[in-house]
Amino acid sequence: MPSIVHDHGASEGAAGWQLFLLQVTGLVSSSAVPMLARQLTDQRLLALGSSLMCATGYLGLLLVPEMATVWSALIGLGGGACLVLALTFQGQRAADASQAAALSGMAQSVGYLLAAVGPLLFGSAHDLTGGWTVPLGLLVALTLVQGLFGLGAGRAVRLPQSTTAQLASERIRSE
Repeated sequence: MPSIVHDHGASEGAAGWQLFLLQVTGLVSSSAVPMLARQLTDQRLLALGSSLMCATGYLGLLLVPEMATVWSALIGLGGGACLVLALTFQGQRAADASQAAALSGMAQSVGYLLAAVGPLLFGSAHDLTGGWTVPLGLLVALTLVQGLFGLGAGRAVRLPQSTTAQLASERIRSE
């Protein structure tokens, strides 16, 4: 965020404040979303809306970078909500604790891998193209794909119980 804003004419200090705004708004939404998610059995619109906020913010940075304050706030609100929803879905959709642990392990492994290589790829795309158009366009596209996945993950369903859990449950009932 600071590099994008700075490259569009903001001072280094102002660019740093944009990142601060993004983080604070992310903190606000990540604190509010769990309460809202508990009230809703179906979180599809919440997941899609959060992703659309991020996509709008990235598109705004691409098209109207001088309004970075608005885009920073949108990206922060959407990003904080998306993170919390991703973590919440693991427990809400699992049939039991072992399934929740397996989902969490898989999701966090993939998520942290993407978080580790994402900035490197983003910076490489900037260096190769000499601008922010391609990297920001990719972020817009990825957050839209994320929103589609959120439509699936946000449904009010639980995963079927694993075979191991079913056998253990049947054994307990028969004893």
